[in-house]
Amino acid sequence: MPTRKEMLAIALEDALNEMGEPTLEIVTNRLFQQYHCNLVDCLEHPDYLGNVLKETFGYAQIAVVEKIKKNLGEFGSERPVEEFLKVIAK
Repeated sequence: MPTRKEMLAIALEDALNEMGEPTLEIVTNRLFQQYHCNLVDCLEHPDYLGNVLKETFGYAQIAVVEKIKKNLGEFGSERPVEEFLKVIAK
């Protein structure tokens, strides 16, 4: 069974892929360039992902966060994941 971090990374990848072809690559490249981390690290550093999403999407960041919530399903209501979603939605 995948870990919480792995499940979150999969939900993030799926949501970013749903946004269009280069989106996942753009976000993962920016995360690595600016913070030296990847999607799996985002549960511990949601502010990194939130900043990259704001830079990349502006107000459309809200749509990405909603896709992530949808992809997480009931897993999204677990406390650490709920906190993560709050931080990236700011």
